[in-house]
Formats: sequence, structure tokens, C-alpha cells
Amino acid sequence: MKKAFLTGILLVFASVVAFCQELLTLESAVGIGLVNNYGINISKNSRQIAVNNFTPGNAGMLPRIDASAGYQHALSSAKVEVVTGASLDNTSANTDLFTAGVNLNWTLFDGLKMFITYDKLRKLEDIGDLNSKISIENTLARIIASYYDIVRQKKETAIIEEQVGISKFRLDLAQLKYETGSGSELEFLKAKVELNADIASLSSQQTIFSNSMATLNDLLSRDVKTQFDVKDTILLHYRLDYDSLRMSMREFNRNLLLYNRNKEISGLNIKSARAVQWPTLGLMTGVNYFHNETEANFINYNRNFGPIVGVSATMNIFNGLNLQRDYQNAKISYVSSELEVKQLENRLDAYLLKIYNDYTNQMQLVSFERENMVLAQKNMEIAKESYAVGAISSLQLREIQKNLLDANTRLVTAEFRTKLTETELILISGKLLH
Repeated sequence: MKKAFLTGILLVFASVVAFCQELLTLESAVGIGLVNNYGINISKNSRQIAVNNFTPGNAGMLPRIDASAGYQHALSSAKVEVVTGASLDNTSANTDLFTAGVNLNWTLFDGLKMFITYDKLRKLEDIGDLNSKISIENTLARIIASYYDIVRQKKETAIIEEQVGISKFRLDLAQLKYETGSGSELEFLKAKVELNADIASLSSQQTIFSNSMATLNDLLSRDVKTQFDVKDTILLHYRLDYDSLRMSMREFNRNLLLYNRNKEISGLNIKSARAVQWPTLGLMTGVNYFHNETEANFINYNRNFGPIVGVSATMNIFNGLNLQRDYQNAKISYVSSELEVKQLENRLDAYLLKIYNDYTNQMQLVSFERENMVLAQKNMEIAKESYAVGAISSLQLREIQKNLLDANTRLVTAEFRTKLTETELILISGKLLH
């Protein structure tokens, strides 16, 4: 009676602890990961750098304005003779020089290279955005996999707990038979040994369960000791269509979009290599101040102040055919980038087909294992009744118990693997962020 009372107290305490734990849904885990995950935040910072770089000034489209000022003092020995016969001889001549100015330099035409550079910066901004989203997608896929791994470990823990309960039922019955003389001590000890083995297996499974929670906490970039609970259901999508996935992959897969952006930049590099062969026209204007006082010359005082304006034109005539070489190399790089896009498309097609075949097979296994689990559960119920009346041996009961364990484990594993392949299909189709 006392033992039953203590067991009841422990069960109530365990229920209170479980109730106090956070119930973490997949949506909540994803939300926390999007905000906290270090990798995601690093990728967002890289994207922001690309956004900051996309400016007309960085493309060279805006003028450059510089302000300068300077002062120099010199003490020198000066000796000057001119043809008129006048002479100057000063062994300690002071010279003070003041300069100041504001100058503007603006490239007016450079073969349209500045506009090409501006387009490249726009593409680089797109690449930064794509890289950020790729990082987010990959992290979300890992969070989903980690979350459902915890669900799997929780279900497997419950399965082993059920096995412990069955073994406890068997031990209690074997003990009762032994004490009443209708059963052997060997049967009692065997039941106790196998119960202890199940308890040890449960302890190992609980450690795996705890470690899987720490893995998810790490992905969510929060205290790895944070305690939480999850639902015990692995939700599966049904009727994922191969043709729809492939069409979506060709349009939305971000790795493929990234390769296409790189191809577009290669095309702009061809234009840029051609642009440098054109002349460059520039405008220069400013206001300068010059003030010079000296004892080392016949002109003791000299001051200039006023605006200046000018234009310049430069054009390379010959530099060892390097401009032509750069142009040819840019064209070759563009062809290579086209091949890389086609290569990735082919690899994605192959990968999608293999994953979809795995997904179809896993879905069939889930249906099959669910049926097996129902049969194994029913068989276990019959076996327990039969063992209680002595219709089957303990060895037969243990075999049926093992069959139930295997059926449950196979079902959970099949559901988990199906979820992983399903997530991979949605990821490769570019729909995970949607």
C-alpha cells in the first residue's frame, strides 16, 4: 500500500513537471531559429554588405570632390644673381607657403563601364540575397529534421516504456507463480533479468532523447539545457507530385538561381572588357588658393586665387594586346558559366528523381508498417492473456514482445525517414520558405 502511494506521488510529480515544460511546436522552433540562429544572422549581415555596396557612387557614376590645405615654412641660404647685375645674398631667408583648394573630378564617359558596373552591383545584391535565403533554407531544413528527430526519440522512448511495462507484467506473474509453487525460480529470474535489460535500454534511450534536445537548442542558438516538450506526431504531406516539384525546382531553386546570376555577371564582364577599349572623358573643376612669401627671391610676395576648369580624354592605343586577351577570357568564362548552369540543372534533376523515388518507397513503407504495428499490438494483447493462463511459454511471450518492439520501431523510423525525404523535396523545389 505504501509502495503504491509513493508511486502515485511520483506520477503526479512527473505530470506537474511535464506540464510546466514549454510545449515547443515546429512553427515556434522555426520562429526562434529565424531570429536567433547565428548562421542565419551572419548571412543576413553579408547580405546587408551587398545591399550597401549597390550605390551609384560605388559604380563610379558620381563625381569625386576633394578639399586640401597646406602650410610650409622654410629657412634657407639664398644667393641670386640676374643678368641686370642685381644680386641677392641672404643666409637666413624665410619662406612661408600657404595652399588650399577644392577640386571636383568627374568621369563623364568611360565606354559605359560605370553603368555595367552598376548592373553588376545589382546582381551582386541579388546574389547576397540568394546566399542569405540559401543559408536560411538549409538551417530550416536542419531545424525540421532535428525537431522530428526529437519526436522520433520521444516515440521510441514511449515504445521502450511500454516494453518495460510488459516485462513488469511478466515478472509479477512469474513471481506470483513462483511464490505459489506453480512456477519455477528459473522462470522468475529470467523474467527479472530481461526486465533489467529493458530498463537499461530505456535509460540509454532517455539519454539519446536528452541529447537530441540539446542539438535542437543549439540550432535555435539558445541555452542547450533549455527543457521543453514536443508533440508525439510526425506530420506527413501526402500526394507530393513529381512534375510539380520539378517545375518549381527549375523556377525557384535558389542554388540554380545563384548560378544564373553568376552567368549574368559573366555576361556583364564581357561588356566591361569591351568598354575599356573606348576613350575616357573626364571633367575637372575647382577653386585653388596659393600664397607665397619669401626672402629667398626678388619676388617677395606671390598670391593666386580663383576657379579652374578643364576636360581630359585618355585612350589606350596599345598595351601588349592585353585588352583583347581580357575580352577573349571573359567570353570563355561566360561559356563556362552557361555549362555550369546546365550541369547543375542535370544534377538537380537526377537528385530530385532519386529523392522522390525514396519518398514514394518510404510512403509505402509507412502504410505497410502501420498495418504491421496494429497486428503486432493485437498479437501482444492476445499473448498476455494466453501467458496469464499458461497457454504459451515465457519464451514465446518474449518473442511476441520483441516483434511488437520491432514493429513500432520500424514504423517510427519509416515516418521519420519519410519526413526527411519530404523536407528535402520541398527544399530542392525552392518552396521551403513558403
